[in-house]
Amino acid sequence: MTSSKVNLENYLNNHYVHRSNWLRAAVLGANDGILSTASIAIGVAAASETRDPLILATLAGLVAGALSMAAGEYVLVSSQTDIELTDIERERKELEEMPELELQRLAEIYEKSRLKKRNCSNSSRRTY
Repeated sequence: MTSSKVNLENYLNNHYVHRSNWLRAAVLGANDGILSTASIAIGVAAASETRDPLILATLAGLVAGALSMAAGEYVLVSSQTDIELTDIERERKELEEMPELELQRLAEIYEKSRLKKRNCSNSSRRTY
């Protein structure tokens, strides 16, 4: 980041965390789609003597599965984003209302990550 002050609204824009959600969704969706479509095709093929019902059922299963996965993933990602933005806003308010307590909490986080106690206070003051 070129500016000395980080804007919290765009802080995560250059991180890969948002991209990993879509990759995870694509892999899980492809796996789910392949299994459910194959199951539909096998079931219809076993019960039918002609090819037309098999093709129709398989295409219908593909479309229904794709729409279902897309809607589910949209709701999941939207909910996760809302939670993260709410957490950021809560932290912003806590920093404004009780900065010393937040500084102490940050030092405790650094301590738990095994920094020496003297360095924790210095690091948290620099971060804060």
